[in-house]
Amino acid sequence: MKIKVLSIRDDYLEIEASEEDPSFFDSLSELMQKIDGVDYAGMFIEHPLTKKIILRVKTDPSKIKAQDALKQAVRELKQISSQLREEFEKL
Repeated sequence: MKIKVLSIRDDYLEIEASEEDPSFFDSLSELMQKIDGVDYAGMFIEHPLTKKIILRVKTDPSKIKAQDALKQAVRELKQISSQLREEFEKL
């Protein structure tokens, strides 16, 4: 996974990912939108031919920093993935 930080502040984070499946970043943005203090979380595909995905997070830094919101969403997505794997293995 190629990740490039485009902008980082306490209240804002913008990253670019290349050659990745957008569903991962869509899931992250969905999870971040549920976190208290996150004002905006979204992703978009810059252009289908470039295969670049941009993820943006805007927060109220008095509640949570943008980087911490991303870390929390990654942890939660890992937990969801593990639970899903366990359920599939039971089949």
